[in-house]
Amino acid sequence: MKTILSKLLLSTAAVALAGCAGAWNGADDALTVAEAHPITVDSQVVTLTIDLDPSASELSRMDESRLKAFADSYLAGGYGPLTVTAPAGNGVASQDVAADARTTLNEAGVDWGDISGATYIPADNDGRKLILSYTRYVATPSACGIWEGMMARDYANLRSPNFGCATQNNLAALVADPHDLIAPADGGSSDATARIRAIQKYREGEKTASETDSEIKTEVAKQ
Repeated sequence: MKTILSKLLLSTAAVALAGCAGAWNGADDALTVAEAHPITVDSQVVTLTIDLDPSASELSRMDESRLKAFADSYLAGGYGPLTVTAPAGNGVASQDVAADARTTLNEAGVDWGDISGATYIPADNDGRKLILSYTRYVATPSACGIWEGMMARDYANLRSPNFGCATQNNLAALVADPHDLIAPADGGSSDATARIRAIQKYREGEKTASETDSEIKTEVAKQ
């Protein structure tokens, strides 16, 4: 009798262990939200094309405004050099306009070291265009709306296929610099002047920002 009971217990334990390794406890269920709903970060080339006037050796005011807006977008999310490409063999005027464009970019805040120059051979002598370009990164989330197999997961108490998908989509849409999803940005240097100023105020008995904030919170609490 004891032998039969022992065999039954062993069989029950084997069935229970087999259930733990069932279809609802596989490798897919061990994925994190970021792995189940990945965000793809791709590099894109942003370009600005300016038509060159053969009789002009400098940019028009409209083109200068476009260049300044292009420089702002580069400073906000550009990586690598900002390349100014001028047509080759179109006389001195094209090179003068290219030089004027580099100066305008520098005055808009782009460092000289981040501006590079290049030339191209126009096709059919119809290439009087100044082309500016830089690289940026774009985050693309995975698609949501997977509803298959929802009821099959209820009894197993597993998360739904859509769990975390909306969060990942919001993260891809709101991240200021998608490149941070590839590698974290370098930390900026601390403001030593601000620290010294706070220490001097403390030594002289003046109110520091933390004391002022505490007083404001106290007044609000009293009201």
